[in-house]
Amino acid sequence: MKKNKYIFVLLLLISITVVSSLGTFFYVKNNNKQNTEDDDNILIMTSCNPVYIATLNVVGSTEGYTVENLSQPTTGCLHDYTLTTEDMKKLSKADILVVNGGGMEGYLEDVMEAYPNLKIIDTYEYIEHSLGEASDLLIEEEEEDEEAHEEEHHEDESVSEEAHEESHEHHHEHGANSHIWMDERLFEMQVAAIANELMGENLNREETPISNNYLSYTNNLNAEIDKQGLEKTLSGSNVAVLHEAFSYTAQSLGANVAVSMDLDEERQVSAGEVSEFIQAIQDNDIKIVFAEYDYGNAMGKLIEEQTDAKVVYLETLVHGSYDASSYITIQNQNYKKIKEAL
Repeated sequence: MKKNKYIFVLLLLISITVVSSLGTFFYVKNNNKQNTEDDDNILIMTSCNPVYIATLNVVGSTEGYTVENLSQPTTGCLHDYTLTTEDMKKLSKADILVVNGGGMEGYLEDVMEAYPNLKIIDTYEYIEHSLGEASDLLIEEEEEDEEAHEEEHHEDESVSEEAHEESHEHHHEHGANSHIWMDERLFEMQVAAIANELMGENLNREETPISNNYLSYTNNLNAEIDKQGLEKTLSGSNVAVLHEAFSYTAQSLGANVAVSMDLDEERQVSAGEVSEFIQAIQDNDIKIVFAEYDYGNAMGKLIEEQTDAKVVYLETLVHGSYDASSYITIQNQNYKKIKEAL
């Protein structure tokens, strides 16, 4: 009886060992298979939310591609964002990096130096060198009047010399207003840039899943974005903006940006600038101002207190997490806010 008990325990231990070994074998086999499939996939990293959304829609469910977005800033401007250690690890494994371009990614030269074999799709550059009217829609930053600002600086002691220089450098070193995705026509060109680069020299490119995804998404952009009739209501009207991204919003509606001030966490605004901005609103009969809430709220309150203009707070698609449908959703929300403010 005792001997049978030992035999039973021995058989039980053998069974457990066999099952455990088989489980380990199939786990390792499956894991290796997964790693092989991941190695075979083309890893596309994107630099910011707008091109991430565009790339998601271009790739769709096409086999052989993985799309990931670099970590995004929770506050502030994309211009000043620096890559994290995790970002650099991801880029070391990437095959392609899709960027907005136009100076938006201040770290781009460092990435190119660190990963010289990494293919970069620069959507701004694609538009800049394209034929037709698209390149004419790109907005250049206005040059500030140095002499006027020096005079204002001496008159208003509340603005330090250091803050003035930092602000000037921050807003004018890039030359271009690179928030191009805020005009749907330019965003559509960004989508085209990504699709064209991914299809490459494929002779049958028009029959590829990438091509089909591109056509489907651009059709959706044209069909589903609802401007609420604003392209008629605001066409030719003067507006003001408190964030340079919204110059493209105004452009997409046919409105004229009569006065602008680019506000963010580093922007130091003097009392003189505030006074000039409010005076410009009154002089140009401006009825609506486009702003981002985080940095434009304080200025927005002053504007509504001292003028008849309404301040509407819009989204730039920079901060937060988004999915493939987010561009259409956010643009429609922006246009609805503008419509309700009029």
